[in-house]
Amino acid sequence: MADHCAVTIPLRRIDRIRLYINTARKSLAAIRAETGADYLLNGTLYDMVSFLPVCHLKADGEVFCRPAYSVAGYAWDRGADLSMVTLPDEARQNYIACTPLIVGGRRVEKLTYDPGQGGKRGRSAMGIKDGRLALYCTRDGGTMARTPEQLRDDLLAAGWESAIMLDGGGSSQCDFAGQQVESGRAVHDLILVYLKKEGNTVSETKTVVLDAGHDASNLANRSPDGTYYEHEFCLDMAKRMSAHLRRCGVTVVETRPDGTAVSLAERCAMANAIQDLDLFVSLHSNAAGGSGWSSARGWSAYLYGPGGEREQAAQAILARVREAGTAVRSAPIVYDPSLYVLKHTAAPAVLIEHAFHTNEADVENLKSDVWRAAMAEAQARGIADYLGVAWVSETPQEPAADEELEQAVDALAAAGVIDSPDRWKALEYTDKSVRALLIKMAAKLA
Repeated sequence: MADHCAVTIPLRRIDRIRLYINTARKSLAAIRAETGADYLLNGTLYDMVSFLPVCHLKADGEVFCRPAYSVAGYAWDRGADLSMVTLPDEARQNYIACTPLIVGGRRVEKLTYDPGQGGKRGRSAMGIKDGRLALYCTRDGGTMARTPEQLRDDLLAAGWESAIMLDGGGSSQCDFAGQQVESGRAVHDLILVYLKKEGNTVSETKTVVLDAGHDASNLANRSPDGTYYEHEFCLDMAKRMSAHLRRCGVTVVETRPDGTAVSLAERCAMANAIQDLDLFVSLHSNAAGGSGWSSARGWSAYLYGPGGEREQAAQAILARVREAGTAVRSAPIVYDPSLYVLKHTAAPAVLIEHAFHTNEADVENLKSDVWRAAMAEAQARGIADYLGVAWVSETPQEPAADEELEQAVDALAAAGVIDSPDRWKALEYTDKSVRALLIKMAAKLA
């Protein structure tokens, strides 16, 4: 029997996370056989006499426990949209809490738990690490028994960005795709994870969501002189980047392709509904505080937290942006777990602030067609680098016919100055060709 089991699962690979209410007091093995879940872990604390939960718990829209306090825990509707929030959360279909260990990438210094949860015991925990659901379980009485504080520090050192301690001691039990911590105790509730099922063929096509920030109803995000509006820029940038990526064979989904209003929740839901989404990119322009112009300027990218695929994507885009020669902030990568679309999107997510629309020099760039074209190509190239997709250059357009030149050539041919007018029309005019034409004209005048 294992003393310790741990696993991380990409959120985008999760089909469903279910809270199983074990009213029949079945064993872990029986629940696995009944449900066919890929991963199973004991849930939150419960009263062993009444067999009722004592911490926040909601499953499939039904609230099983709602204490008279708020606490950090996990909430979700289907599964891939899992995030740490303050519970209770009326809007989500499922939530669970117990003892928060790590919130927003920082450890909770003073843990709150009952005396019976203290000491070195078997432990179970769930959390999020680098866009993955993280599950952890150790056997009571085993070599990996930990105090709550030791558990917190172990998970933080392992890179967990958020975590809660679940029920422990003799309740600690799990089955992580065959890795098991066994217990003879039936627990009130369990966390069941179901993976998306793969077909016989796997598509190599990469998929990116481009989220054009804001919409036309937001007129507040603009330059102080009113010549620039963020919603227009973001939609235009999404269109430009989309054209580049599609030319390279990438599937692109735009959250607001026609410019209409789309809520933040709808944008995230759209992304989370895409199986195996490779990248979510939200497009914005930045602003400094106050109502006038400011000195703050430059490009930056925001991430939920450091490391992992999102960091790789942001660094790849940043490298291409620097090549393009635009102004970049002194700290171009910023970590902010409070930003809604970064927090609630399952796939690796990057939010780009192209420049400050409160800076006069940046605004001139933001309004410039030439600058927009350069930035769209640079950022699309960075995304292609991250995805491992070959860059396909634009097909050069045939030069438009010069009607004035053609009329002039026809006139010279009619006057007998030149022959072969079609050849003269097709020439790329150089010093040599102009010299030849002048000599011919001089000979005609002589």
